[in-house]
Amino acid sequence: MKLIRKILSFFPFLGFYLWKIITANLFVAYDILSPRMRINPGTIEMEVNISSNFGILLFSNLVSMTPGTLSMDLDRNRNTLLVHLLYMDRREATEREINQMMNKIRKFTE
Repeated sequence: MKLIRKILSFFPFLGFYLWKIITANLFVAYDILSPRMRINPGTIEMEVNISSNFGILLFSNLVSMTPGTLSMDLDRNRNTLLVHLLYMDRREATEREINQMMNKIRKFTE
């Protein structure tokens, strides 16, 4: 039963992630094609609430695959991920999206 629940929780995550990839790609493409780019790069530290190795690996890779973000480093205790952002002025929104992704990954990896 637990396996079925994990498998079923993967599909909403997949839809969520694909939607985020599409919207992020459109946002970055629009910014690149506009006469004045609004890039304001910086780094943030995100608390990682995933305990499984596979979940952390998946999470850090998916953060890097999302346009405008890049996983840079995971601390030794696997509690904090250093993330590079292209748009620091969208920091709060990006943190919310990353936390949503983390919560959805945790549902089917733990």
